[in-house]
This record gives sequence, C-alpha cells and structure tokens, in this order.
Amino acid sequence: MIKTILFVCTGNTCRSAMAEGIFKKMLSERKEDNKRFNIISAGISALPGMSPTPEAISVMFEQGIDISQHKALPLQEDLVKKADLILVMSNKHQDYIQIKFPFAQNKVFLIKKYALKSGLKNIQNNIKNYEIVDPIGKPLDFYKTIAEELKENLKKIIDRIIE
Repeated sequence: MIKTILFVCTGNTCRSAMAEGIFKKMLSERKEDNKRFNIISAGISALPGMSPTPEAISVMFEQGIDISQHKALPLQEDLVKKADLILVMSNKHQDYIQIKFPFAQNKVFLIKKYALKSGLKNIQNNIKNYEIVDPIGKPLDFYKTIAEELKENLKKIIDRIIE
C-alpha cells in the first residue's frame, strides 16, 4: 500500500512544490486522513531552505493552496528510501534517481506515465511528451498551464491510489 509519496523536480521551488500542494489539497477534499498519507517533495539540485518562486506561490494561492511556507529540500537517500512512490517531472530526474539510488528503480515514475497507468491507456497515443516542463523564468500564464497539467495528472493518480 502506498503511504509516502515523494514528488521530485530540479529545485523544489516550482513543479514539485506545486504538485505537493495540489495533491495535499486533493486528499483533504476527499476527506482522506493526513495520517494515512505522507506527501513530500524535493529537488535533485535544490538549495536547502529556498522559498517557492513568487509565480508558483501566486498560482497556487489562486487555487486556494498556500505553499508560501514551503522550503526547498534536496533529494537525499533517506527520502528515497522512505518513499513508496516517487513521481518525477522529467526523464532527467528519473535517470538521476535510478542511477544514484538503484534500489528505487521500481518506484520512480514520470507523473504523466504513472497517470496513464490509471486505466487511461486510450489517450496514450495523444501524449507526445511525458515530461512536465520547468516553468522557472517563464511568465505567470506558463505557471498556470503547468499547474493545470499537474492537477489533471494528479487527479488520475489520486483516483488510482485511493481505490
């Protein structure tokens, strides 16, 4: 049974921080007990203690999610060991984890690919790229697009996990 979910991106100030916030909100909307799941995020190149980008904070705030107190966390072995499921944003993140932490190979997935395993194989051919693009340095509208992309995929994943 999946209990600890780890979201991973590069700096843990945009994508993985937003994914963590979105997923926690989805769990609370489904009246899931916070003790049942441990949702965390980290970055393969994160600077410890960095705050999310202002754009990420703003986009999440518009959706009723407060990530302003989030602090970036570097990906470390203890987090990888503790996680039952590791959801990453890009092939680079997946490769990094599988090389640095070979014991985690069977629990690390691209978010979009894992979402497809939720009984949605019919749309597989429509997805050309399974990566969630890094919005760092992009305008606010790009962050909104990424947040929607995360939300859409995380909804499929939460449906699968809670069953």
